Amino acid sequence: MEDFGVIIACCYQDYLFAKGCCASIRHFLGDVPICLIVDGTFDTKNLQEIYKVKVINHSNIKNQFLRRRSFGWGLTKMIAFFESPWSKFLFLDADTNIWGNVLQFADFLNFDVIIDKPCYGYTPEQVSEFFFDVSAVEKHFPDFPWQQYQNDYFCTGTFFAKKGIFPLREYEDILDFHQSHPGIFKYGEMGFLNFMLFRAAHEGRIKLTSEDFQVIAPDFSQGELQKRFGFDRSSPPRPLVQNNDAAVIHWAGPKPRLGTKQTYSQPMDFARRQFIFQEQGLTGARADMVLKVEDWLSLLEVYKNKFLKKLRQRGKSKARLLAPAPTPKALLE
Repeated sequence: MEDFGVIIACCYQDYLFAKGCCASIRHFLGDVPICLIVDGTFDTKNLQEIYKVKVINHSNIKNQFLRRRSFGWGLTKMIAFFESPWSKFLFLDADTNIWGNVLQFADFLNFDVIIDKPCYGYTPEQVSEFFFDVSAVEKHFPDFPWQQYQNDYFCTGTFFAKKGIFPLREYEDILDFHQSHPGIFKYGEMGFLNFMLFRAAHEGRIKLTSEDFQVIAPDFSQGELQKRFGFDRSSPPRPLVQNNDAAVIHWAGPKPRLGTKQTYSQPMDFARRQFIFQEQGLTGARADMVLKVEDWLSLLEVYKNKFLKKLRQRGKSKARLLAPAPTPKALLE
């Protein structure tokens, strides 16, 4: 496929999975170009050299608005629509793996965007919980018939898209609205990206379709995942793709740290071991020890961020308590 690549967004705490994601791309898709959009200043040199990965970060992003406003949880991936190195791309969250040839779903001849087809429909209450407050959208965007697409909204951990389908001004307006009306759009970009995509499709600005290619790990039992994404009995075991199966596995809930019992992690375990072998030549117990250290450091980063968030929230509460009471004159003004 010409002028096409895979884009992954990551930060420090999920970089360990981004390396596994890249390894899964190389295993199943060969030498397809890869680009990492990095939120942070950590070292990605080895990944860049081993898999010939391009990097977009704070220092080399071209657009000043995107540099100021589009890094962070729920925002970093949006950069792909404006600064992708290619005219067509597959986007992946860091906590995903490729399984099989997912490029069979990339019908760019007929469509501008190919999203995942949900396994089930949504009630209005579920749309409000996971995507956007439907009453608020009806109030602020009365021309958008959200009910028409009620069963089509999707988890935005992966999608195929063309660069430039949104005017930058539209994205700026959405971020301004999101900032001034917090809580209407849910879960980072998931709410407003669904809104932007389906509004553009409704207005005839893009051609959009859906295919069943994302497997959200928490939606299935570990036994079901193991049966579909199994491994052979070689040493070390290798992926056993059945009947030309193809999917993006997305660990949107419990993360696939090495040997975890919270989710089926073997595909990510395999991919991370592939990378550590390419990087350091390690296998077996020595490789697993390095990966477990990565897991510990990632968990420390997660807990540190949670702790800092609580401190900020307490600081704001304390500031409100210590703020001087308004004078009678101020109340009258």
